[in-house]
Amino acid sequence: MNLRSLFRSVGSTQTTQQPSGSTHRTANCKRHDHPEIQCRLSDPAIPAEDISWLLRFFERRVADGERFQAGETVQIGWMLTKLEAVTDDLLCITEPDMQAIPIKFVDSVDSTLKHLRNQKDVVASIAPTPGPDFPSLQQSAVVHPDYKSIGGLLLTRNPSHQADSGWSLTDPDDEAHAQAPSRHLRISLYQLGVDRPDLIKFLALPPDLRVRLDNGQIRVTGSDGEIQPLPGSYLDALNKRRKRPFSE
Repeated sequence: MNLRSLFRSVGSTQTTQQPSGSTHRTANCKRHDHPEIQCRLSDPAIPAEDISWLLRFFERRVADGERFQAGETVQIGWMLTKLEAVTDDLLCITEPDMQAIPIKFVDSVDSTLKHLRNQKDVVASIAPTPGPDFPSLQQSAVVHPDYKSIGGLLLTRNPSHQADSGWSLTDPDDEAHAQAPSRHLRISLYQLGVDRPDLIKFLALPPDLRVRLDNGQIRVTGSDGEIQPLPGSYLDALNKRRKRPFSE
C-alpha cells in the first residue's frame, strides 16, 4: 500500500453545545509572535469543552516554543489535521473529509473532535482504564476481503510497528479465509474509516484487546477473558441501545 496516495494537495482556502457553523480561535498565540489558530464546526452537538481543549492544545505548544506553519500536518488523536493560511496572522485547522481516497482536506474539525471523544470514551469504558493508544490514519490494517459488508466481525490489535497499526479485522465465522490469511487485504486506517465509520471509535484501544461485534452487541476481551463495560459508560450505553429494538 502506498500511503502517499492517500493525499492530494488543496489550496489554502454537561456541556454547552455550539451553534451550527461556529468559528473559534486561540487568543494567546500572538503573545509569542505567532499567528492565532482558528477552527470551524458545523455540528452543534460537539461539546464546548472539546473545542476549548483543542484551542488550548495549540496554545500550549506555541507557548512551549513550537512554530506552526501553513501546510504543516498535526496529528490529533488518530486524525491527521492540516494547517492552512487564512491571513498572515491567522491559520485554520483543516481535516480529511472522510469521504474517499485521495484525502481532501476541508475547513472543519467536526470529525477530529467527534472521533477523539468517541475513542477516548470507548477506552474509558474499560476498567482498569488502560489509556488510549492512538494510531494514525496513515497506518495500515489487515482486513477480511468482505470487510465492508460483514456484520459479525472480530477486531484484534497487536503492537503497532512503523506503518502497521497492529489492527486486523476478520470474520470469525469464515473458516475458509481464516485458514488462508494471504487472501486478506492491507489497507490504510483511513480507508477502513471511510468504508466502516462504525469501527472508528474502537481504534484507540491498546494492543492485546479484541472487539467482537455479534448480533448488534459489542464485546471486548483481553487475556483474562471478556471485559464488562463499566456501568453507565459509553460502551454500556451502546450495548443497551442496541438491545432495545429487540426487547420492545
